[in-house]
Amino acid sequence: MSRVQWDESLSIGIRVIDEQHQRWIQHLNEVASALESEEGAAHIVKTLGFLVDYTEYHFTTEEKHMAAHGYPEIEAHRAKHAELKRTLANLVQEFEEDGATQSLADAVDTLLGNWLVKHIREVDQAFGDFLQERDIVLEEGN
Repeated sequence: MSRVQWDESLSIGIRVIDEQHQRWIQHLNEVASALESEEGAAHIVKTLGFLVDYTEYHFTTEEKHMAAHGYPEIEAHRAKHAELKRTLANLVQEFEEDGATQSLADAVDTLLGNWLVKHIREVDQAFGDFLQERDIVLEEGN
């Protein structure tokens, strides 16, 4: 399975969002590793559960800042977030029904290789550019 390694091409230039992306990638890689090594079901469930929770936390953070700063593409961005949340829910359901299958591992791999990287480099980067053009700095507590 592929792994996503953080590098500057994934940075949107907004520290709090970049840090969350790094942590999110780390946990998605952990899910991939757990599936690949066929770790116990309890560990995979825990790792998937954390990923789902962290995804919700991260998306809430982004959307809160988008709303607070009048980001004009907020609805389209929310739709992309909803799409990923549905995908994650489907992955969890697939695991609960079928266990750690090759199909599930392939789906996680696709999520890592395609959706996440593309979303950060295109959709999130547009939000980062919007903030930077307006000299808006997001702080952790904002």
